[in-house]
Amino acid sequence: MSKKQKVLNGPLSKQCTLFDSGISEGALDVDMSFRDMLTRLMRGHSESRYQIAGKISELTCRNVSKDMLDKWTSSNQDYAPRATDLAAICAVLGSIEPAQILIAPLGCEIIEPKDSELLRLVKLRQKRAQLDAEIESLERKAGMRAR
Repeated sequence: MSKKQKVLNGPLSKQCTLFDSGISEGALDVDMSFRDMLTRLMRGHSESRYQIAGKISELTCRNVSKDMLDKWTSSNQDYAPRATDLAAICAVLGSIEPAQILIAPLGCEIIEPKDSELLRLVKLRQKRAQLDAEIESLERKAGMRAR
């Protein structure tokens, strides 16, 4: 019988690593759909791009011009908003779509504030059910009658 050599540089557990996500190459290339969505949101907004740029500037304490907004929505990939700009864009446009489109390929979803209480309720009920099951199991082991 031959002994198999132990792999020394492998993972310590059989758990998938961060890079074994199963996401295919190019799946996270959302740049053009992000830009198109920004264009659509700004076009449908009640304020002009100058006003939107002014509000983003105010929120980020950084000068953002109408020209920058135009570059962010152009097909030129040399221009893109920063992370802080993204948060301000969502706030000014009143939409979480810009952030949602970036995380959608990961299979994630942003929960809107109106749904957060419902999610908390579901989590608490699930926790209560787990605690009730654990209490019942311990009562059975101790020979106690259920209430």
